[in-house]
Amino acid sequence: MKTSTPKREYETPNLEAHGSIEQITQGASTGTALDATFPTGTPFGDLTFS
Repeated sequence: MKTSTPKREYETPNLEAHGSIEQITQGASTGTALDATFPTGTPFGDLTFS
């Protein structure tokens, strides 16, 4: 048994601007402390890297 699926109409893609690159990446700054694997507020100078 063969079923027929109607063809969907093509929709042209569109580009939507969400702000300037500076605004979009504004939250990606270094800061002064890292708390992912160290206690909250640990200064960068106290971190150890291996």
